[in-house]
Amino acid sequence: MKIRATLEIPDRSVTRDKLEYPTENVSFAYLLSIDKAMGAKRIYSESAGIVTADSFTDKAVETPMKNAGVIVARDALDGRNSYRAHISAPRSTADFAVEKVVAGIGATLGYEAVDLSDVEWYICKFSVSGSTLKAYRDDLVTPKVTVTDTSLTSGKFGYGYWMGENRPALPMMGAILRAPSSPAPPAQAIIELDIEGSGAPEDPHRPLLNKNLVEIQSLTGLPEFLYREAKKYEVLRARGFTDEEIQLLLGSIPQHQVDLGAVTWGAFEFSEKSPTNIIVVTGDNPYQQGAIQKHIELARSKNLKTLSPPRNYGEAVAQYQRLKRNYPYWLAGKDSYAYQVLGLEELDIFQNVDFYFGELVEHRTHYDQLKRVPDWELWRKLEVLEEKLSKVTVLTEERDKHIAKLKEVKRLGW
Repeated sequence: MKIRATLEIPDRSVTRDKLEYPTENVSFAYLLSIDKAMGAKRIYSESAGIVTADSFTDKAVETPMKNAGVIVARDALDGRNSYRAHISAPRSTADFAVEKVVAGIGATLGYEAVDLSDVEWYICKFSVSGSTLKAYRDDLVTPKVTVTDTSLTSGKFGYGYWMGENRPALPMMGAILRAPSSPAPPAQAIIELDIEGSGAPEDPHRPLLNKNLVEIQSLTGLPEFLYREAKKYEVLRARGFTDEEIQLLLGSIPQHQVDLGAVTWGAFEFSEKSPTNIIVVTGDNPYQQGAIQKHIELARSKNLKTLSPPRNYGEAVAQYQRLKRNYPYWLAGKDSYAYQVLGLEELDIFQNVDFYFGELVEHRTHYDQLKRVPDWELWRKLEVLEEKLSKVTVLTEERDKHIAKLKEVKRLGW
């Protein structure tokens, strides 16, 4: 029986890569100084930045970001496998997004219905724990976007910028590697949607949400920077420039529309191989309330599922079990679903334990990815989860089941 993976050092040598070091609440500047972070020329697509030298499972990266900024998690450094949270200011009311690329195929997993200035800096954080991904902007307590995905289980964590004209040559040095955080906002609606997109970088797979694009200049009460962007576009178009010429000249097309149909949402186990997917909506349109209801009505008109948010854990589990019949490929379990729709901190702990039990003991789908993480880091994470579980005072039967799962993982090792 394997007692603990970190004790298995056949040559009994103690080298730098076998030594523990701080991996939470530590600056990337410090990690660089001890050779535990490195420059990365391609952290995603055509990006440059800084990433951890080691692979991790559950971490968060906090950093100032502006347009074209990207935080990556579980990144393979091959440009083909990564999670990322990024700011893309020219998009219409979808400027802060979470995406993934797996084997070179891209997918949008969720976004905040917001329009951001392309010159302003924002404090952002991207947190990954188990099967849950959360993107924060300015408010680092409550995530703007919450997603569930099981495609990637370990990799580098870091931050950077897409390369191009009028973009920072190097990322900010104020980034910090932190522990994952919770809770999350509860669901306002759960909707089944068709999908669109080719999977290419400029056209990722994504749920098919209805858009209502309206010219900025026809609306009042929008943020002032939007009117400036729309004016740039109008001036250039009036002088005969095509959209292609404007993009060539400025690097992107100035935003001239907002999407009154945009909502804040996150996918649950999105797959481009499935004709439909489930999304959890957590926010209405920032300019015109009622967009959520319109999405519900459209889904119903297509005979797609719409679910009211569950009121408690039991209702959430019952919803998951009904949905799972139509999505048998889901690896994320009932506690991952319950956490995404209810947002309670103890459920985040439960789903995090399920992640390690599943990947190291039960189905072991991504076991080879987990083995890339330093043994001491995995062991430390399991002990932290065990300590957190000991403080849970609700859902005690579920708590005890998850304590037993943790003990089984620690007993068997990896």
